Amino acid sequence: MTVPAAVRHWERSIVCRAGLDRLVRDRVAGVRRHAPLGAALLTALMLHVAVAPHLAVRGAAPEVMLVAVAGVAVSRGPRAGAAFGFAAGFGADLFLATPLGTAALGYTLVGHALGRRSRPSAARMAAALCRPDSPCFACRAGRKHAAGPAVEPVRLRRRAANRRAALRQAVLLAGVAVAAGRIVTAAVAMALAGVPFPDTAGLRRVAIAAIVSAPLGPPAFAAIRRLPAPPSGGRSP
Repeated sequence: MTVPAAVRHWERSIVCRAGLDRLVRDRVAGVRRHAPLGAALLTALMLHVAVAPHLAVRGAAPEVMLVAVAGVAVSRGPRAGAAFGFAAGFGADLFLATPLGTAALGYTLVGHALGRRSRPSAARMAAALCRPDSPCFACRAGRKHAAGPAVEPVRLRRRAANRRAALRQAVLLAGVAVAAGRIVTAAVAMALAGVPFPDTAGLRRVAIAAIVSAPLGPPAFAAIRRLPAPPSGGRSP
């Protein structure tokens, strides 16, 4: 082998090793990016299987998986909500009497729909916490503040009002997600596999499951919001 051929072979091997190293780093970064949601999925599945049946009311157990789908969709957006919904639905399909894949499709639709809802305005949230001398955008835009000693009570009241609104919203979204997920899953099973749609008693159990699952919304949403955000800074993975 001549010296130029050996040099070219050595350069090609360096390029191949660099490409392989970059590919491995990208794969590892992808795993690290999705690991928090994967842990949340496994935790929700364990609670759904081991704990939720013991909390059943009139035959309707809390839907931990759908509550988790709603939390991911609201905090991460429609793409993450749909992806998490598909994974959660596929896991739930293993423990449901419906044909395999129906819950995955239903949960995906619910996660995408909830993820498209509008989020609170960042300027509005910042304005609830800023001071009269704060250089925030809301202040520069002309938002009025209380003056003097009344600033702190106003800020505390706004904070309390925002927290109450967030709690009500989490409870409402959890209940809506459970009801919509159960109904959509039943509709998909009826359309694709001919499974009869729930009768009045079945719809009553769906309503009870939504009511029982609604209180799980605030703690589930708070836990999911504490998960590390994707490194890219977007809402979707």
